[in-house]
Amino acid sequence: MRRTYRFALLAVAALATLAFASSAFASFAPKLVVSSTGAAGGAVRLGVVVSNADDPTAKVQIYIPAGYQVATPAAGTKLGTVTATASAADLGGAILPLTGELDAIPPNAAAAAQCGVAPAQTWDLHLTAAGQTLDIPLYVVASSAPEVAAGFPTKLVVCLPPPDVPVGTPGRATFGAKLLTAQFDASAITNPAASGDFRWTSLWTPYNPGKGTPNAAGTVETQALSHIPTQLTQTVAKKRLVSYRTVRRNGKKVRVKVIRTQVKFSSKVTANGVAPSSASISTTANGKRVGGASGSFILARSKSATVTATALVNHGASVPTGQTATAADLFYTDLGAAACTKTTIFGGLPCVDATVGGQTLKATARVVGYTR
Repeated sequence: MRRTYRFALLAVAALATLAFASSAFASFAPKLVVSSTGAAGGAVRLGVVVSNADDPTAKVQIYIPAGYQVATPAAGTKLGTVTATASAADLGGAILPLTGELDAIPPNAAAAAQCGVAPAQTWDLHLTAAGQTLDIPLYVVASSAPEVAAGFPTKLVVCLPPPDVPVGTPGRATFGAKLLTAQFDASAITNPAASGDFRWTSLWTPYNPGKGTPNAAGTVETQALSHIPTQLTQTVAKKRLVSYRTVRRNGKKVRVKVIRTQVKFSSKVTANGVAPSSASISTTANGKRVGGASGSFILARSKSATVTATALVNHGASVPTGQTATAADLFYTDLGAAACTKTTIFGGLPCVDATVGGQTLKATARVVGYTR
């Protein structure tokens, strides 16, 4: 396995801050995040987070629920953008930011066999970091019969090299790099056409620390919820206001009619028809804030305004990228282990966390004031 290839594989597993550690499963408590554009047919965004204090990840299997569509793009097709972070032990534990894109690539049977899969497709997280190009295979695999029966016809599989074995050990991760976070867009995976509450799940197998061997007994389940559709609806109404004022013209007092427009607005967010776990709404008129989810403002005669409602849905935290967080990052609300529903076919494995993906939604209306 090439040096850069081994390092790149790290970039798909894991998580970035000690604050993400679970008290019940402190040695291995990953998170899965799934979001989208919120509408039927919208593309999916995926994220993973593992604490730097957790054991290294050997293998990740992400199960896509029935109803989602998985396309078969031609090799060379760009599927989305990727950001990730990794902690490099050989560089004093420095956190390396990685950026790049997700691409469809030709199959590599030998590499897939090392991961124990026979994929239907191979995608590649093509990244750059520290002046190097890094390529991480992401295998699209048809699920087994029991997995299909459980509602998961397709899964994404990634295998990672051990970062914590002695320097010089064959197969050791380049720089002793341990991936902490990754988020990527996947245009080839699109939302179900039908409304519903969809539960993604994943299996994470760690390494035995310092040994470079998978710790099958340490495998855990972690989940991500997606409510479709998640929508922002906006109502804007206007009312004609008439008042009079007295002005002096040519030395005489004149009564003048004043026409203004009162604009009332209200907005709300629904996630599959109900209120989401967390949402905040702000409203602007021509870029100036005029209120929250509801309110009103006055337009002068013949003036116009573009009324924009912006909803931040489930923005409790963002998947770290190694840079200052921006509105484009993948946000989520952490629901904790209590929100897990253990998947029966996994034989009682502990489910350590569940999240619900965040979104930024906008709705816009243009209002023209009364002229008479």
